[in-house]
Amino acid sequence: MEAFTSYSGRRTRIMGAMGDMVGDMTELVVNDFRTGKEVKFLPKAEDVEGYKNSGHGGGDWLLTRDFVQAVAQKKPEILTSNIDESIESHVMGFMAEKSRKNGKVMEVKL
Repeated sequence: MEAFTSYSGRRTRIMGAMGDMVGDMTELVVNDFRTGKEVKFLPKAEDVEGYKNSGHGGGDWLLTRDFVQAVAQKKPEILTSNIDESIESHVMGFMAEKSRKNGKVMEVKL
């Protein structure tokens, strides 16, 4: 994920030796370096329709839905992310920002 860019929203870029994929909230483009072929996919997330402008592309509503279901059913396995994973990802983000500001590699201690 990137911030401070000329475009808004989320964009994912995956680069590999034989191709790359670039996607945002509207399309995913796959390039095959071997063949020169480009394929575009237009994703449609059925379960977030109607929530597109509600925060994180509807993800906030889905996380909330999953949390309520997990508590109601007493099934933590319903959650797509647990508190340990959330803390870990936030600590990494904070250390990445500290690294950027200080110009040096920061150790992440969990």
